[in-house]
Amino acid sequence: MVQLSRSLLLWRPLPYMLALICTVSILGIHMLPNMDSMLNENNTRISHVFLRSQINYHKEIAPFARRPLTTLLIETTQSILKVKAGYAFIFVNFLLLGLSGVLIYRLSLILKATKKQGLINMMVFFTSFSILFAFFPPVFTYDEPLQYCFLLTAFMAFVRRRWFWYVILFTLALIARETSILLLPAFILLLPGTQNHPRKKLWPNLKKNSLLILSPIFFYGCYIVFFIYHQRLLHATHTEIASRYSCFLENIESLKNIVESVVSIFITVGPFLYFTYFYLKRKNNDAWQNSFVYAFLLTLIINTPLVFMTAFARESRLFALPLLFIWPMFMQLFGSDMKPLFVKKTYQELFRNKKIVFLFGALTLVSFLFCFVYYPSLGLGANTYFSEYLFVVIFVLSFHYCTYKFLGHRK
Repeated sequence: MVQLSRSLLLWRPLPYMLALICTVSILGIHMLPNMDSMLNENNTRISHVFLRSQINYHKEIAPFARRPLTTLLIETTQSILKVKAGYAFIFVNFLLLGLSGVLIYRLSLILKATKKQGLINMMVFFTSFSILFAFFPPVFTYDEPLQYCFLLTAFMAFVRRRWFWYVILFTLALIARETSILLLPAFILLLPGTQNHPRKKLWPNLKKNSLLILSPIFFYGCYIVFFIYHQRLLHATHTEIASRYSCFLENIESLKNIVESVVSIFITVGPFLYFTYFYLKRKNNDAWQNSFVYAFLLTLIINTPLVFMTAFARESRLFALPLLFIWPMFMQLFGSDMKPLFVKKTYQELFRNKKIVFLFGALTLVSFLFCFVYYPSLGLGANTYFSEYLFVVIFVLSFHYCTYKFLGHRK
């Protein structure tokens, strides 16, 4: 059995097959009967009319019109293959989603992960809330798969110090979604080097490469000025900027909206932030790995309040941007913290401690009542698996916390 597992890990098509299986599974979840997704709208057939309206919406409304790349890919696919808008939408977005998973795997290997770690990192990506439920309302994914592809390839070029490709790919990531700019401060944190390069001091490195790192902003600025004036979107852009504050007011408008906003943040980045806490409690971590954790936290600090103040917090995909520093490094950073969850002896000894069993039972009960009684009573998560996903996440984190408390007590 062990030999078979090793042979399977060495099978070259394995990452691509797993990415394909995950992508098709996510599509299957979205197409289940009575599931309220963008793709079928509580039906068993693809909603071509609704998806066509989404494509038109992203062509006509100012903040989306300036991100034309995904729409261009969808309409080009529709034109070449002579298919309906819904088929083109699904083909392009799920192809990009699958490609993003493969790029997570490839980037993991570049960052010196083992093949097994790379595969697990890819699976963590696919099972993250904003990916697994990408096309359910109110997640409403549209440009993110393309943005991830450009950012991940730009990240690869950055790690390898291939600056020409970095500038091109990061500029395209900005055109796909301008929020990509929020990653640049974290890229500076990673400048001293990863495990692939000898670490150097930040300041000399920054003086040498700062123009290269920031140059995508200049090229994007040229693009956006030309696009706004060419498409005559200046007035619409002013109106959009002025109306952003209304999103914040809606996020805190009622108890329902506040709960939905908080859950959206927690379910997207909460599990990763939880394991980051345990990582930082450890001593003697590698400096280059610490850089990825700090890059994640810095982007989180910048991105989270910005989204909450200027966008609808229920659109959880907007909070996922900092995870681009965690997904390709998940097992390298948190693998040792997760080991107790997969050791049979931990379970046997843990449940002999009555206090820990009581604590775990209490956490599970509170989680159950919140996820399956209170949360649905607010009218949230209807015709989705949000409650089930949230319960599983809290269950796993609760068990890990109890394990940590038990092992700490034993020590």
